[in-house]
Amino acid sequence: MSIEYPGVEPEAQPARPARNLGVAATGGALALAIVVAVAVSVAADGDHEAGTGLAWFAIVGTALTFALGIAAVVLRRGRRWGVVAVILSLVVNPFILTRLLAFFETLTAA
Repeated sequence: MSIEYPGVEPEAQPARPARNLGVAATGGALALAIVVAVAVSVAADGDHEAGTGLAWFAIVGTALTFALGIAAVVLRRGRRWGVVAVILSLVVNPFILTRLLAFFETLTAA
């Protein structure tokens, strides 16, 4: 039960922090997943220069979405989306992806 005083407005509820940063980081990571798929397709068709360029773009981009995801978690601006962005950025990064595939190849070769 709260007491209301005439002429004094009750304190406003604190606004929930915006989730824009986490959502933007996740959206960027998803867009970069498409870039990686296009890079693999282009390289498989024989245009290795374009595939390499797209892969480097994806490496830099996933580093950026990783950092934005961490910032979203720390700043409480879409924590869940930020965690999704961090995980997706790690999985989509072509450098890390090739290392993971090489690791699993050694497991199946034994």
